Amino acid sequence: MKPSMIAQLKAMLPKNQTVESAIPGLYFYCADRPSEILGYIQEPSICIVLQGERKIYLGSDCQYFNGSHLMFCPVNLPLRMHIEQATAEQPVIVMSMKLEIEMIRDMLAKIPPKPKENHAHKGIQWTLDDQLLAVFERLIDLLNRPEDITVLSNLIKQEIYYRLLTAEQGGKLQQLAANSSHTRQIAQATEWLKNHLDQPIMVEDLAKTCGMSVSMFYQQFKEITRLSPLQYHKHLRLTEARKLNKAGNISIAQIAMQVGYESPSQFSREYKRQFGVAPSGDRG
Repeated sequence: MKPSMIAQLKAMLPKNQTVESAIPGLYFYCADRPSEILGYIQEPSICIVLQGERKIYLGSDCQYFNGSHLMFCPVNLPLRMHIEQATAEQPVIVMSMKLEIEMIRDMLAKIPPKPKENHAHKGIQWTLDDQLLAVFERLIDLLNRPEDITVLSNLIKQEIYYRLLTAEQGGKLQQLAANSSHTRQIAQATEWLKNHLDQPIMVEDLAKTCGMSVSMFYQQFKEITRLSPLQYHKHLRLTEARKLNKAGNISIAQIAMQVGYESPSQFSREYKRQFGVAPSGDRG
């Protein structure tokens, strides 16, 4: 990333919070200090660390992300992030771009079909090459020319999707755009789970909705999310619960009920097991 662009982002971005830019679907996070391990739900996105480094935990996996890799999130993922080093002079700056399925499909229709390959999930870490980074730089540069955003931002996003679709791991993005693919079906299942935190999870019903056997659904779900459906649902619930708890606007009992726990004591036990502190000691 160009030093001048880093300097510009450093000056304009608020610190230690996620903000949406003037370009729809393009977000930034600028940390000027180390952070505790923070849980959050990453929507389907491409994420790039523009400066610095951060640790990402997905299930039991832990990976470092810096300027040499991007993070590909094909579905809603309950992640944990840890920034170990950041200062006001050298902040960690992260950019994320939401995936737009219709735009991906439109671009996919223009690309000559490739021979079928093994699209086994290769994880969330993809190589970030100079060509793709240069296109993202042009997208970010539109922030200096707001009058051009409406016309040019989608054109640049189309080139980004072209680069991603034709990359070595582009098969997974192709799968996300195909309605009948396992990746797309799991994406729809995770969206349902995210929007129904207060309801019990019935794996058999989810598998049926996705048109899969229970064993196939379980296998595909864990391959993509690194969690079983039940573990995933619990992570979503507790991540949302911590967000509500930090806001401090409603009681702990209300939070437990809102994210689907009938027993406040069970909620407190699982919260402490997940975050190392009881809800009462973790209020905002």
